[in-house]
Amino acid sequence: MINKIKNYIEPYKIFRDLRKNLWFKTSDLEILQWEKFKTLLDHAHGNVPFYRNLFDSARIRPKDIKNYDDLYKIPTITKYQVKNNKKDMIARNINLSGCIEYRTSGSTGNTLTGFLTKDDALYIRGSYERVRNENGFRMLRDTLLIIGNPYAPANRKEWYQYFGIRRSKRLNILEPLDAQIQALKKVKPDAVWAYPSAIRILAKIIQEKEIKGISPRLIFTNAEVLDSETRYFINSVFNNKIFDVYGAWETCCMAWECNEHSGYHVNMDTALMEFIDENGQRVKAGEKGRVVVTNLHSFAMPIIRYEIGDYAIPTYEECPCGRGGYLIKGIEGRYDDFIKLRGNKFISPPVFWQIMKDIPGVAEFQIVQKKVEEFVVYVVKTEEFSDIKLFEQIDKAFKNILGDNIFLNIEIVKNIPRPQSGKLRSVISRV
Repeated sequence: MINKIKNYIEPYKIFRDLRKNLWFKTSDLEILQWEKFKTLLDHAHGNVPFYRNLFDSARIRPKDIKNYDDLYKIPTITKYQVKNNKKDMIARNINLSGCIEYRTSGSTGNTLTGFLTKDDALYIRGSYERVRNENGFRMLRDTLLIIGNPYAPANRKEWYQYFGIRRSKRLNILEPLDAQIQALKKVKPDAVWAYPSAIRILAKIIQEKEIKGISPRLIFTNAEVLDSETRYFINSVFNNKIFDVYGAWETCCMAWECNEHSGYHVNMDTALMEFIDENGQRVKAGEKGRVVVTNLHSFAMPIIRYEIGDYAIPTYEECPCGRGGYLIKGIEGRYDDFIKLRGNKFISPPVFWQIMKDIPGVAEFQIVQKKVEEFVVYVVKTEEFSDIKLFEQIDKAFKNILGDNIFLNIEIVKNIPRPQSGKLRSVISRV
């Protein structure tokens, strides 16, 4: 009985502390963040073969990392390294039988499995629960519908749900759209947690068919980049609040929007985020940088200076809402979502989102760069669709950006297949 009570109290204490941390001064959050980082670093060096070898190869010891300016001394790691050194990534002083195994969704087809201690898992789940709570989700009254990863456990109850707290249902994103609409009508969720592309498609159907009775108060988007046009459209259909969240299983919830929408709050108490250029140097405020993350609660399988594969723009400023911590201006997308041109030039995905949003008749699209000057644009049409006009507009817009020498093939399709993760990547470069 005592153990059962403890199983309920510990998660509550972690969640309470996470909420309290939000209102720390940024300087205090930096102290907390650095203490957690140094603890994780010492643990990894002493108990994880992969990091012992990594530090030896770089000729460093944890004591050499004295402040944030020393972080560059630690080599960054990639998903490829984690996957191919999984056995040596696991801490020798951790009993895996008491751990939780996770699997990332793998939007690029590159899935990753890892392990979390029970406490680490509580911090990760709590970091997401905190976002919902801070943005108006009422755990004692509201119902949450999660539309997402088909491989996530179906409607698994968390500890608090046995007390009627934060009722939730899970919907497989690969279910037929009619079934998803029926689920929305049946559950009548107060809040929806979904990929931007998934909720946009549903919003389109609701608008076209004038479906009534679906009016979630809150919508949280995650796992894909939320472009401004998609945000506007979802807001216009549901007439509610939409909050974007940036996170991953291996790194926890890293950043999120509050009511101010001044940027993304960095969760400095659970993650150490860096933004670096191609030479590994910290970028300036307002500049695009590669995202490097340390999950401060990853003791079973430490994730330290991990290149998650995204670009983002930091501000190093605080939010007017009064919460502590720095902001990210925006998430730019994955490395392989950037179009590569000759002369080492790159074009960000938002450029193409802007092009496609101004073309009538496009319900959904995907741009694939097969070679430097060869592109395919897949288009799902609406009733406003006009063959000749659409082809001309896309061809002209792309050549204005990419040059007259490109070869552009436009294909009209009934739907754009999603990968196993269920995530839709609207821009893909195979160069």
